[in-house]
Amino acid sequence: MGRFSCRPALALPTEQTSSSSATMKEMKDTQNEKSDDDDEEMYLKILEKNPRDVEALKVVLYRKMRGGKTKEAVKYVERLIEIEPDEVEWRLLQALSYEMIGHLSKAKRLFKDILEDRPLLLRALHGLAMVMHKSREDSAVFEMLYKALEVARSEKRVTEERNIRILIAQMHVVKGNLDEGLKKFQDLVDENPRDFRPYLCQGIIYSLLDKKKEAEEQFETYRSLVPDEFPQRGFLDDVVLAARTESRDQLEKEFVTQFSYRK
Repeated sequence: MGRFSCRPALALPTEQTSSSSATMKEMKDTQNEKSDDDDEEMYLKILEKNPRDVEALKVVLYRKMRGGKTKEAVKYVERLIEIEPDEVEWRLLQALSYEMIGHLSKAKRLFKDILEDRPLLLRALHGLAMVMHKSREDSAVFEMLYKALEVARSEKRVTEERNIRILIAQMHVVKGNLDEGLKKFQDLVDENPRDFRPYLCQGIIYSLLDKKKEAEEQFETYRSLVPDEFPQRGFLDDVVLAARTESRDQLEKEFVTQFSYRK
């Protein structure tokens, strides 16, 4: 499971917006294509002739990021922002790119800029939370998330409220507070036993605690609830496989990595 795989944070809603779903499909289709240097070179040549070709820019951007060439990717995502300034997708990827290359202060500012316009955008909240965690601002992480939670509650945004609560529980796990994470996920299960996400997260936590029986029970419940057509089903099944097969140290690293920001 790579560092940038266009995969979802588990706090993301079980249904995504049409815009996000379309982008996911584009990225998945791009990843399913045969990727080689000659192919990328073809799109780069297109950009030499037309630097504002959005489709070519997207292909090069996704391949650069998927290939770990994040520094090279920055100029392409920033060109997309110049062409499509209202597309939040590019702003999110710009912030992620700076996080990945270690420019945490800039990434933090970019995520905050997004949240000024869309204060309950979960992917931006998640990205900002991880940047703050990497910057050792753990207490401020929860202060920021609880403020967003209050906004969701005051506006009666039920879906956003639940998603933020899942994100808060995840961040407790990222911080190493496994018992607190379990408790918060159980509260979410008690309130809505049909949501598969808390079961999956509890399974991961039990795996981290080396409680294989309990982990398997949670994973079985997750599998019984997650729809076959769920767009990120393959990614989530990979998470279950990793939880079953990897060492605790490796699983901890993967947990932090996969929760760093995914669509």
